[in-house]
Amino acid sequence: MPLNPEDSADEHRVAGELAPEALDEPNPTLLLAECFARARPVLRALVAGVDPGDELVVATDRKGFPVAQRVLRRPRDLPRAVVIGRHNRCALSIPNDNRVSLRHVLLTAWAGDGPIRFRGYDLGGRAGVQLADGKRVPGFSFIGHGLISLGRTVVFVLPGGATGVELLGGDDPGAFRALTGLDPAGSGVRRAVSATSEPGVAHIGGDEPREFGGYRGLDVDARPQPRGLLRLRSTKQAGRGEEVRELDLDSRQLQRGLLIGRYSDRCSLAGHGRNLSRVHALVAEESPRSLLVYDLASTNGVRPAGMTEGPSHPVVRLTEDSPVMLGHFELAWVPNRAVKIH
Repeated sequence: MPLNPEDSADEHRVAGELAPEALDEPNPTLLLAECFARARPVLRALVAGVDPGDELVVATDRKGFPVAQRVLRRPRDLPRAVVIGRHNRCALSIPNDNRVSLRHVLLTAWAGDGPIRFRGYDLGGRAGVQLADGKRVPGFSFIGHGLISLGRTVVFVLPGGATGVELLGGDDPGAFRALTGLDPAGSGVRRAVSATSEPGVAHIGGDEPREFGGYRGLDVDARPQPRGLLRLRSTKQAGRGEEVRELDLDSRQLQRGLLIGRYSDRCSLAGHGRNLSRVHALVAEESPRSLLVYDLASTNGVRPAGMTEGPSHPVVRLTEDSPVMLGHFELAWVPNRAVKIH
């Protein structure tokens, strides 16, 4: 199994990246609207070629020139996941923006009745994530379509087929408002929201309410509840016996997204060993009985229990009885028996 060729001068720059450009412009929304206006003809042509029900993720530079794109098929059992960053292993690789971190954002897509719901996680890069009004957020949520800004890059998320073509129709200000909820002057109600302020997630049918397709909203007013223990164990002897790291979990950590890797200043659960990437995986909550582990474009991958070889999985379900492999590290979960999910 390969080690980590990512330990290069480029990787070491992540911790000391330049701060994001100061938003000294009087209206950052206007700059994004101008970028959108230049990109709109190409975006409209691209979504026309995407199957209805699927989504298109397109990254452009600030001049509206597309630099990367990815089609997201409609999720089924597990959510879809796209890692956005400069690293060439990212599902959406941004090649020429040095303000974008190697692993900058995790975008997840959740199925349900109607449009796909999206949740994004800032992976700790210095430039951060900004919404259409210039607000910097640690995480975000939107339904069906939206945009975010990373450094000098703009990421558009658009529905495929006729729905996307219609969304991008009309004049530039009208199409921008349809996409973001804002006009170029910045007035209106923004469609994308910070994950810390999103409204409650609608329940779906039945006598026993359940969350939107497994998606869990973040309730910052709820008191954090214990969610058990995460245990990271190296399955290879290193001369000193097994290395085991443990972390007590609570519901708020999981709702915000918990990072695992070697980068102790960015990861809540940090392990030693070059088989583990600096920022290897993100753990989030799915249900009272399961967590989700997302691969963050790691070198040695994320796989179901017992698998240390073969293709990496973008997302793997973690339960009490089914650990997850991060390279040759085993990630196990011991849930709290008295857990009560809000």
